[in-house]
Amino acid sequence: MRKPFNLVQMFTAALLIVGLTLGCAPAEVAPTAAPATSPPPAEPAATEPPAPEESLRVALVLPGSISDKGFNQSAYEGLLMIESELGAETAFSENTPVADFQQVYRSYGDQGYDVIIGHGFEFGEVALEIAPEYPDTYFVVTNNPEAAAANVSSVQPNSKDAAYLAGYLAGLTTESNKLGAVAGFDFPVIVAQMEAFKLGAIAANADAEVTIVYIGSFEDVAKAKEAALAQISNGADIVYHIADAAGVGVIQAAQEQGVYAIGWGLDQNSIAPETVITSEIVDTARMMYLEVKDIQEGNFDGTVRFFGLDTGVTGLSDYHGLVPDDVAQQVEQVQQQILSGELEVPFIPVPTE
Repeated sequence: MRKPFNLVQMFTAALLIVGLTLGCAPAEVAPTAAPATSPPPAEPAATEPPAPEESLRVALVLPGSISDKGFNQSAYEGLLMIESELGAETAFSENTPVADFQQVYRSYGDQGYDVIIGHGFEFGEVALEIAPEYPDTYFVVTNNPEAAAANVSSVQPNSKDAAYLAGYLAGLTTESNKLGAVAGFDFPVIVAQMEAFKLGAIAANADAEVTIVYIGSFEDVAKAKEAALAQISNGADIVYHIADAAGVGVIQAAQEQGVYAIGWGLDQNSIAPETVITSEIVDTARMMYLEVKDIQEGNFDGTVRFFGLDTGVTGLSDYHGLVPDDVAQQVEQVQQQILSGELEVPFIPVPTE
């Protein structure tokens, strides 16, 4: 006879049935989370473009006109070269009276110009006086062998050598043995060239006589012409000048009287093609450019910088077919003697008899 289940047995059986039922049910799969979406890459932070390097600011002060076909024009051409080749911001003042030198210098200094160039010996004193007031400004003087300080320099062509060659050429070419020379002022650098011209003429021709006149002006064309006409009337058949714009008057006088002239600064043959047999070249443009380039590159040294025949800054221009070959060859031989050191042209800053 079977024994009936008691309550404990019944409860245990029930639990077994429920467990079996749950164990056979499919397991519920937990939902998979969607992969997190990566945020879009952050745009790079905008960067400021580098500030453009400030241009050098260069001012030029001229005693005469930029169209004088000589001294002042050559400096203006230098300023244009500085602007185009070095990217400088430029300004200039022309026909500046001596009485206004300080005012013009201070005006450019107050405007913050980095370089102020005074073109001519006469600017040396004012540059040295004003430079301490503007210690961050560089002052450059042309044609002054003494202007040098902490922020002052001078670019000086060794023009006496070229003047000697001009005199030598004139001594070989003259037929009357009389030569004339007209200068603006008796500044030492001008006197030295006049005296070198005389020495060269006499070295080439012991019979040569050279008459030199200082007219006290770089601008008075009529006065220079009058001085040259007086020399020509006394027999000079070649006249030489260092008179800047006024020198055009010397060339005009020579052209009118049918004699030869020797120009100065630039090649002045274009003024009178059958009259100007050569010109004493002073390449102010190149001197100015080289000095400002050094300043831009941090190489300023506050000294007087000389440029001789070997630099191409000074010398004689083309003869334009007006000088015989044998004369040209003799002048070239003398130039080689100067370059080699065999011949040294003295610097004579005071007029001789």
